[in-house]
Amino acid sequence: MEYNEMLKELYSVHPEAKIKLGLDRIKELLERLGDPQKTFKYVHVAGTNGKGTVVKSIGSILSAHGLKVGTYFSPHLETFRERIRIDDIYISREDAVKVFEDVSSEAKKMGKTPEEEPTFFEIVTAMAFLYFKSMGVDVVVSEVGLGGRFDATNVVDNPLCSVITSIDYDHMETLGSTLEQIAFEKSGIIKPKFPVILGKIDPGALKVITSKAKESESDVRLFGRDFNCEVRKFELGKNAFDFKGKRWNFSFETRLNGVQAVENLTTSLATLELLEEQGIFKANEEKLFNTVFTMSLEGRFEWLPADITIVLDVAHNTPAMRMVKENLNLYFPQKHVNAVMGILNDKDYKGMINTIAPVVDKLYITTPKSSRATDSFQIYTWAVKNYDNVGFVKKIEEAVKTCDSMSKRKKDVMLISGSFYTVGAARTFLTGNMEADRR
Repeated sequence: MEYNEMLKELYSVHPEAKIKLGLDRIKELLERLGDPQKTFKYVHVAGTNGKGTVVKSIGSILSAHGLKVGTYFSPHLETFRERIRIDDIYISREDAVKVFEDVSSEAKKMGKTPEEEPTFFEIVTAMAFLYFKSMGVDVVVSEVGLGGRFDATNVVDNPLCSVITSIDYDHMETLGSTLEQIAFEKSGIIKPKFPVILGKIDPGALKVITSKAKESESDVRLFGRDFNCEVRKFELGKNAFDFKGKRWNFSFETRLNGVQAVENLTTSLATLELLEEQGIFKANEEKLFNTVFTMSLEGRFEWLPADITIVLDVAHNTPAMRMVKENLNLYFPQKHVNAVMGILNDKDYKGMINTIAPVVDKLYITTPKSSRATDSFQIYTWAVKNYDNVGFVKKIEEAVKTCDSMSKRKKDVMLISGSFYTVGAARTFLTGNMEADRR
């Protein structure tokens, strides 16, 4: 089987939206594969926003200290291979095909009804865990796909620790309509007597999570109480902050941009401080500093140097869009901004547009490259009735060209945001990335 054949078959698997929630399928699938999740140490990361930054930074720092580290991300930007990495190197096309064939062979034996057959995300999670086992990794750092309690990644009973980065409104149709309900779902990753690291959490949601932790006899370390950060400088591509934990007290510079990036790094460092206490590694201050300084993460208020300043951000819910707005004001207080946004139709597009439209000169609505974005013109129709600075360009590449041309004439900043599926396609178009999957 060729890599592109694998992608076609994998993407044809029925969607999670039609599936009964639960962990029975993924547990059976992993059991058929020899329970690969039992062969490595595990750090599990949940949260509304910030999971990718936390997984990337924990994984990178452990790798810099000599551990062999698997990282699991969801979704991807430009290539499926981004999801499964060892020491931040993407799984090869050949290895992806091999583990897919192994997993799909077992998945096809599991039943003839949608309720019995593994979903897309369950298959990919099994692929990741099987690959990590085959490569003999020391530690896996994995982000939750959706929620936590019933997520396919929630199959390890003895994680080194569980991390919850943030609680806010997203996926309400699945997770609940209140922060407390969402917090309950995400707190489902907490395991009895294993520690929990918490980022900045709303008080109502925090009460739910700490109650779950107390019930589980799990120690909690909380942002602002047990660890903290103090920002020294915000400068695009060169931000500086101090971290203070229970024992650690270090100063850092980072290319990652934004208030939230610094807060997510702080949560990561608190997690790493705990891992050092557990004997997983011995921290070296120079390696810590160099890794934080050189680390990059595509699509998270990413500055793409070009003739003009281009910012890519995968913000795909209203809370994340508020962060984008905050960062635009922080880094470009005197600059005009034009934006391209493609939003999936199952998102709160009204809240997202209401957040960003008032702070940009021109907003082009476009179509993310996803089957969940079949009616982007409907989003535009609503937006244009409410704002006079909104346009519609159906294809992402044309929208980027149009916005780029306008921004160059006025020497404005260009923002591309709204979805992984928008930013990924735009990034491939702008950079000519040869590693990107054919769409």
